[in-house]
Amino acid sequence: MAKPKNLKTDFRPHDKWLVTAFTLGPMSALMNLTTSYFLTPESCVQGSKLMLHISAAAFLLLSSLAAFIAWRVREKIGAPQTDPLHERTHWLANSAIVLAIGSAVVIVAMEIPNLILRSCD
Repeated sequence: MAKPKNLKTDFRPHDKWLVTAFTLGPMSALMNLTTSYFLTPESCVQGSKLMLHISAAAFLLLSSLAAFIAWRVREKIGAPQTDPLHERTHWLANSAIVLAIGSAVVIVAMEIPNLILRSCD
């Protein structure tokens, strides 16, 4: 029977997905804000807010994807154990889920003025 390999790093393969999910949620909200600033003058000229709505929907989808990735990793690793690496991974997964859901709420909140106001307001 082969001897198990010792891990030389604390950064396991599923941690790459968690770091991606952890940053994708907040970055989607920030990129939605930046994209809205760039698209607002064009939206005003065209008199249509379709580009702003599509942008918000795309970044909401990215934020939801981040929550889904973190949720899948959390379910894959199971309940936290006494292993510090396992507890850290579970904590990071929960944090990524909370950040992604919070970012989705921020994106929806940024979309409300696009629904209420006119293009050039």
